[in-house]
Amino acid sequence: MTLVIAFHKSGYRDFKTYYIHFIYRYLTNEFPELFSYTQMRKLMQGVLVSLDSYLTHRQRLPSLIHPSYKLITTYVFSDIKCLKVQRSEEKEL
Repeated sequence: MTLVIAFHKSGYRDFKTYYIHFIYRYLTNEFPELFSYTQMRKLMQGVLVSLDSYLTHRQRLPSLIHPSYKLITTYVFSDIKCLKVQRSEEKEL
């Protein structure tokens, strides 16, 4: 589950590239018993169920979310809305 979460934060577009080019090169000390990529794909099917369960559980605990995250998220989405409005106004002109 750690590798799946790290993949989503890494910025790589596909898991295969991330696993082969990053995990095998740089994280062999942290994960000494790495599986091959094909074995990892089979293991990921079971991990995704556990990850979904974990994230669903975390969603039900709103007290664990720091209030500043809500502010940042609202600010980012409001900026995106402003950009969309500006683009549509430019097309009309």
